[in-house]
Amino acid sequence: MGDRSRSAVDAVERGIMAVEDDPLVDSVGTGGIPNAEGVGELDASMMIGNTYRCGGVSCLTETKNPIAVARKVMELSPHNMLCGEGARKFARALGFPPYEPVTPEAKRRWGVLMQKAGGEESKGAGEKWAQAILMLSRSGQLGAHGTVGVLALDASGLIVAGTSTSGPPLRLPGRVSDSSVIGAGTYATPAGASSATGEGEYAIKYNLTRRVCDLMGEGHSPTEACERALKEMLKIERKSPFMALIALNSAGTPGGATTGGSFSYYYERGSERVVRVTPAPLSA
Repeated sequence: MGDRSRSAVDAVERGIMAVEDDPLVDSVGTGGIPNAEGVGELDASMMIGNTYRCGGVSCLTETKNPIAVARKVMELSPHNMLCGEGARKFARALGFPPYEPVTPEAKRRWGVLMQKAGGEESKGAGEKWAQAILMLSRSGQLGAHGTVGVLALDASGLIVAGTSTSGPPLRLPGRVSDSSVIGAGTYATPAGASSATGEGEYAIKYNLTRRVCDLMGEGHSPTEACERALKEMLKIERKSPFMALIALNSAGTPGGATTGGSFSYYYERGSERVVRVTPAPLSA
């Protein structure tokens, strides 16, 4: 991609890797609670707004930093996304060593949740097992889950978005997270960049980050774009799913919005101090 693109791309990659490497974050990278079969599946994607180049990995196993692999998909492969075993083999071919992201604490918490779902002996037991996990999710017993998203604009005007997650606890094997789907969890255009967190299925259904970038392209501020994209979703959905969006436009203005829950985002410009913003939840 050349030296011109390195600053913003590196900032996104390194910012996300810092969270992926933190074992205390139970919804991203190392320390993420595994899927319903006890396997750590990781998802990530990256996109450069100026060129629309993008790359993602989904259901990546036995690998430390999915955002770094997603970057290599973008830079070195002819594809936009690799998943599962293919993503793992791609990572190995590029020198990413085998790595177990599931920590002992994550495995312990997985065991507790599995008992709520009927015990490990019921694992994979067809519709009844899947329904048990669905009910745990709907009742909030799986606990909160999250995502890390980083947006960056460098001095040359290059704007980049990236997102990474291990997904919700007890995710069904093979579940594709919005964090790996371009236009859902991650998107960037010359007008701006956006990343999503929350119930990823809704980000996929409504192409939320793509919608945010389109709205910024129409002249809306980043916060207005995030709020409008979420309000459009809430007008259709009978329930109010937890979703949050962040955005950054080509002028370097940040913004964000959330449907509820505890959500904050942080931003900084050059040598300025880091600023924390906690948006008020939207109503439909």
